[in-house]
Amino acid sequence: MRSHIHTAIRRLAVAATVTTLMACKEVVVPNYNSPNVDQLLTAPKAAVVNTTALGLLVGARGVIGGYASQLGVYGRESYNLDVADARFVLSWLAQPLTPGGFGTDLGWSATYRQVLTAQTILDIVDNVPDYTTAQKEAVKGFTKTFMAMSFLDQLRVRDTFGIVLEVDPTAKQLGPFVSRDEGFNRVVTLLDEARTHLNAGGTAFPFTIHSGFTGFTTPATFLRFNRAIKARAEVYRQGWAAALTALGESFLSTAATTPASLATGVYHVYSAAAGDATNPLFDPAPRALAAHPSILTDAQQRANGQPDLRTSKVTTGATISNQGVTSSLRFTIYPTNVSSIPVIKNEELILLRAEANLGAGNRQAAIDDLNFVRVNSGGLAPLPNGFTGDLVSEILYNRRYSLLFEYGHRWHDMRRYGRLAQLPKALPSHLIYPIQPLPADECNQRSPQPKGCVQVSGF
Repeated sequence: MRSHIHTAIRRLAVAATVTTLMACKEVVVPNYNSPNVDQLLTAPKAAVVNTTALGLLVGARGVIGGYASQLGVYGRESYNLDVADARFVLSWLAQPLTPGGFGTDLGWSATYRQVLTAQTILDIVDNVPDYTTAQKEAVKGFTKTFMAMSFLDQLRVRDTFGIVLEVDPTAKQLGPFVSRDEGFNRVVTLLDEARTHLNAGGTAFPFTIHSGFTGFTTPATFLRFNRAIKARAEVYRQGWAAALTALGESFLSTAATTPASLATGVYHVYSAAAGDATNPLFDPAPRALAAHPSILTDAQQRANGQPDLRTSKVTTGATISNQGVTSSLRFTIYPTNVSSIPVIKNEELILLRAEANLGAGNRQAAIDDLNFVRVNSGGLAPLPNGFTGDLVSEILYNRRYSLLFEYGHRWHDMRRYGRLAQLPKALPSHLIYPIQPLPADECNQRSPQPKGCVQVSGF
């Protein structure tokens, strides 16, 4: 046991030092000056654990640009037409995906750094004497929520190839791959365990969470965020009843109809301060990140003949081209280099409830939520009561425009409903990818290799 704790503290001390250098500037993080490991072994310090827990915010933020931009290309939300690097077109649109290919990692390494950080915290938190019992519970609930989110990220990308759930801190053993269903089971178990911890977590966390969590900074209010992530996970695996329960405990609200009410939620925040990060999706010219032309051509019309209000997230700009792919649309979603990126927001929760209600057979309830979003976000006419048309298409349409260029939602959504073949191709030679292979580094360490160590040819 001593060896296990000693290893955890060493990892914790290193992680705290790194996090100190990387933490958002809104969070006041002192320099702990490499605490003595033997001292920590006998008396682990709350300050170091606090710093490491805040590092989970940094880790979660660090992957969002990759998911939004790379999955945005796969899902035909966006292009990366950087003229200095043809791989963004050739590797992500025109060539098979391979384990050693460009961008194949797609959050894999970052996910397991995040999981290792989370496990480090869970290993040590009960041995921190300057935490109260409630504070220990609060830290556990916070940490397990972020661990679950990391696994959920990879399940979206690797799908039936499965993921790894166990990380050996000594790096001597490789955790086994588990199926998609086992991965989802772990995600929802962690989120439910986190719920229990947060309910016992007292009135405050022992650390200060940045402004992207405004309204969700105590264990009780953070629980509403946890339940929102639980609802997302349950909808992904078609756990309709569980999703509806979680949504009822989340921050979902249709009490107000303003843009601000739809945008209420949790966000990644950025700053231009030294050592912090700026928004990776900010490209106003654009130099590389262009919106897909179909965003305008596929938009439904309002009563006045003008397109869906959500098309204001793009506008005509300079035409950029690479490898025969051209776009003159740029994104306006992130107007500055410190604009926030949503983690999850009320508008998504309303659409998740529509999807869960449709899956559960509550068709009119689904129509009601879709109409709320159509009218208040899109400016569109409501669907008639008793609408008999294709509600899955309506859900996918509204998710496309409401969640545009936030998390790579569209590619995953179209795959969930077996509709990837409906995505457009700029050139006949282009490909639609159903899944992302595993990175070569993971494949090369294993014999036999997991099933995800294959070329994905696309169609």
